[in-house]
Amino acid sequence: MSESGTPKGTLSSMLFGGIFFLMGSFVVLVAADIIHTDPGSIHAPRWVLAAAGGLFMFAGMTIALQGAFSPGAQQTALYQWLQYFLVLGILVSFSFVFIWIGLGPGEREFSSSSSIGPITVSGSGDDLMGRCMFGGFGLLMGAGTLWYAISRLLRILGGRPDKE
Repeated sequence: MSESGTPKGTLSSMLFGGIFFLMGSFVVLVAADIIHTDPGSIHAPRWVLAAAGGLFMFAGMTIALQGAFSPGAQQTALYQWLQYFLVLGILVSFSFVFIWIGLGPGEREFSSSSSIGPITVSGSGDDLMGRCMFGGFGLLMGAGTLWYAISRLLRILGGRPDKE
């Protein structure tokens, strides 16, 4: 197994990150109506679709970035800033999608399933419960995103090392 930063590790990170980036790009292009699809097959506003695609694009770039920089180079200011903005993009996109599902207008269809051993029971879920779960998680993610944005920014600007 090779470490990140070696040619083999860099290649696999670039390949894996590239796959995520391309998948997200496809969704963003659909959201921008550059790739035309049946409007009836899209059940969310296009900005929500773009946020979901952006999530994969940011994740792919983050994976590729980590493989492109050796462990020593990951301590540079350039890497720290690039990582900051990419992770912030991931967190904001993730939060937006969950907040829209939970708190956005329109109908939602939730399903629920319970398993006890080999027996599984599935059915439609309660609308209020689904919205509370998704909206609550989205708001919690939003708070975590705000915490990350401020604390990581202070860490980068202050030059304090990460606590491990």
